[in-house]
Amino acid sequence: MDLLDGYPFALDDFNPEEDEISSEVVKPELPAADRSIARRASLQILYELDTTDHNLQAVLEAHMAERPEAYTVRQIIRRIVSGVIANKAAIDTLLQGYAPEWPIDQVAVVDRNILRMAIYEHLLQKRETPIAVIINEAVQLAQLFGADQSHSFVHGVLGAVTAEAKEKFEIAVDEVDSV
Repeated sequence: MDLLDGYPFALDDFNPEEDEISSEVVKPELPAADRSIARRASLQILYELDTTDHNLQAVLEAHMAERPEAYTVRQIIRRIVSGVIANKAAIDTLLQGYAPEWPIDQVAVVDRNILRMAIYEHLLQKRETPIAVIINEAVQLAQLFGADQSHSFVHGVLGAVTAEAKEKFEIAVDEVDSV
């Protein structure tokens, strides 16, 4: 009995002698307007801005030019990046309260910016995104771009952010605005 006899479809066009078999994992393309693309691009932009003294506008333009998929969600990227940058001091103050054993400047750059984006999306943006979605996306970004245990750290910090955090954050933003 041949191994392929039980298949429900014909493999008439497949010739193992001539056709190449690849072990490459094929991932489905994300829809062009997917917020996941915007979060991924935003993380890359924030990472660059956090590790260099590059100009925000130049970094945004370069990322949009290099990645056509990012261009389609450019408004979301601009909103996330500018929101994180504008509120970085208040966000960092809040994060420090939830991870006191890790001074914010000692948290890995990737983790720090994932957390900043998630806090911005959860507490500051006008658009309501369920916290479960925000945490899930943040953990996925940490798995993709962070160190081995980044996803656990990100999940733990974000899991601690509750309605109490929202209240504290509003106070912190008021204090920053009054300075």
